[in-house]
Amino acid sequence: MPRPARRAALSLAFLSAFSVASIASAQAPSVTTLTPQAVLPGQNIDVTLSGANLKGATGLVTTFPSTSVLSPDVKDNGTNPASVVFRVTTPADAPVGIHALRVATPGGVSPLKFVIVDDLPSVAQAANGTLATAQALTLPIAVDGSVASLGKQFFKFTVAANQKVSFEVVARRMGSALDPFLRILNAQGREIANADDSLGLTGDCQLSYTFAAAGEYFVEVRDVQNRGGGNFNFRLRVGDFPLLNVPYPMAVKRGADATVNVAGPDLDGVQPVVLKAPATPGAVATTAGVKRAGGKSSGFVSLALVDGEEALEVEPNNTADKATRVNLGAGLNGRLELPGDVDRFVFTAKANQKMTFKAITRQQGSPVDLTLKVFKPDGALLVEAEDVGTEDALVNAVFPADGDYQLQCSDLLNRGGPQFAYRVEVYPTPVAGFSVAVNADSLNIPAGGTVNVPIVAARAGYTGPIQIAAVDLPPGVTSVPTVIGMNLTTAMLTVKANPDAASGKPFPIRVVGTAKVGEATVEVPGTVDAAIKTANAAMPFAPAVVSRDMALAVAPAIPIALRAEPAEIILGQSLAASVKVIATRQPMYDEDITLALATFGTPPQTGLPPGLTAAVKPIAKGTNEVEIVFTATAQAPLSEYTAVLIGTLKHGNETHTVAVPGVMLKMQAPMTIAAAAVEPKVAKGGMLKVKVTVQRNPAFKGPVTLTFQNLPKGVTAAAAMLTPEQKEVEVVLTAAADAAVGAAANVTVKADGQGVGNAALSVTSAAVPFTVE
Repeated sequence: MPRPARRAALSLAFLSAFSVASIASAQAPSVTTLTPQAVLPGQNIDVTLSGANLKGATGLVTTFPSTSVLSPDVKDNGTNPASVVFRVTTPADAPVGIHALRVATPGGVSPLKFVIVDDLPSVAQAANGTLATAQALTLPIAVDGSVASLGKQFFKFTVAANQKVSFEVVARRMGSALDPFLRILNAQGREIANADDSLGLTGDCQLSYTFAAAGEYFVEVRDVQNRGGGNFNFRLRVGDFPLLNVPYPMAVKRGADATVNVAGPDLDGVQPVVLKAPATPGAVATTAGVKRAGGKSSGFVSLALVDGEEALEVEPNNTADKATRVNLGAGLNGRLELPGDVDRFVFTAKANQKMTFKAITRQQGSPVDLTLKVFKPDGALLVEAEDVGTEDALVNAVFPADGDYQLQCSDLLNRGGPQFAYRVEVYPTPVAGFSVAVNADSLNIPAGGTVNVPIVAARAGYTGPIQIAAVDLPPGVTSVPTVIGMNLTTAMLTVKANPDAASGKPFPIRVVGTAKVGEATVEVPGTVDAAIKTANAAMPFAPAVVSRDMALAVAPAIPIALRAEPAEIILGQSLAASVKVIATRQPMYDEDITLALATFGTPPQTGLPPGLTAAVKPIAKGTNEVEIVFTATAQAPLSEYTAVLIGTLKHGNETHTVAVPGVMLKMQAPMTIAAAAVEPKVAKGGMLKVKVTVQRNPAFKGPVTLTFQNLPKGVTAAAAMLTPEQKEVEVVLTAAADAAVGAAANVTVKADGQGVGNAALSVTSAAVPFTVE
């Protein structure tokens, strides 16, 4: 079967050609920076959001527990379109780690913006581009700053003799373009330590250093390639926190009490963490903060939330005779403690059982390039896989016989160390399947209008249609029926709002893909990872806590709204059918409305298959409708598809773009035919009636000529034709006196007609058996 992990990489490459994090109206808010970039558990923090269309902001939506109000200490707060200040209150037990927030305004809801729940206090970066102007810090502290092109940021601090201090730059993990380089300098400006691309941090860096002598020291932050600019922001954390990469185990059972260790380069004084995993349905991850014994600040990790069993390796398990026994299907967690370390798990499998083993490492903070090998009971290799690009290893195993099999886990480069933890998901290999990527994490729909969002499916052995829908929608908002056609990977989902739908309030929503795979109905949740990565400087991995986080809001109406009648048409090969696109205009907006099929990706795709086209025309100035004709060639595949038209009106300096709710195109056969003899026998010299029924495709309205084929010698049929109004006729067969006697087993009826451009339409019935006596 195709490997979903590899196909997911293709989805990201495709989405990157057109992806944005928000499908928005012109008035929708956006946030470019947060000051500070963190909130503190158990405290009220004023957070300044800078961006666009922020006037009238009504609230924040966060992925962590919080409450928020407009800060009362800011004059005219909420009236500036470029910035707004919210007072955010976070409970003391809020999970430390990387999260996200959105802002709501009367114009809609913004895309996600990353924020840290951090137990370090924040300070803003000052003018500190030289060692002489280094900004003084009082530890522990975190600094929110940015780097200009060719710039360097310097900070100074004082330590006691033998004091250990941890340093960490969070940038790429929060969607910054900065590839940070960190240096520690002594009082003379000489480097004593540095960090770049720390293992597992996707380009970010961290280090801990014990200062032998008391005194003043410096820390420098810059881009490793000396780049910089407005989106080269960072959060420098300085304190006594441990250096962490991943939890161990890397997943906990949803809603359960769990004891979690951590993996990382500096774990001195760290004890296992006891926590209660969130029970939130649909949540796929949470975060956890970890302190050293007696410490004031936390390192943080991301934990996957699962519903099944998780197993941990038991060392030593480097060899076949020492393998850790596990139940097949349990998630597997291990750690490669030393370079060259190998972990083995043994499990019992049945003959012809099919299972998938999927590595989870870098997306959750582990540096492991995990290689998976499955061995037979006799020790022979059954199957193996390693990672490809940013995708972790995935292997499908078919067990040839009952017995004990082993899974071996190792690093591709034979590396190891305390931070080299990993997890392997184990599940029955689906016969076929698919995944669904959504091109936006927020949707803003004009009241009375429609919004469109591209959807990309990665197929894994399944080639049939996939129904796409937005669910959990608020009152007055409807998901228009949408389908990704057979063998296609893209479609444009449209969602529409009633004119009176409640506006200015964000609602969490989901997008799901549904298909009949074999005998089972499969529902797959849509993810926004690819869109978030693209919108955040191509960050390598989106935080798992936001992978399915979507919001919708109803925005103010725009001067035009479009609809299609009918919303569904049936056509077939060599046939054409039309829809009427109807405009509702506000007064004075009577200009041409240009129409075009919505396209996305590189090369541009419409969601329609080869051979199915639309003759698109504008809605002329001063008119309110136009007919659009869809035409299918003889080669157009039979399936269901969704076509979305985009209308654009230019009025003075204004440009308004709006989607037409998706039109469902059902490609069916031009006609079907059924024929049956009224009696089973006909005597020589006699007659036999055959009832012929032709069901026409609604797009085919022409006459049909009927021809009998393979009649026995001496049996003839009267000429027959169905007029456009007819679908049924009785044709008389005449058996001559010398007709051949016996069973006629292969007589058929052929129906012929003409489609678009006089294209031949033809269909033949099943055999019409009868006997000549």
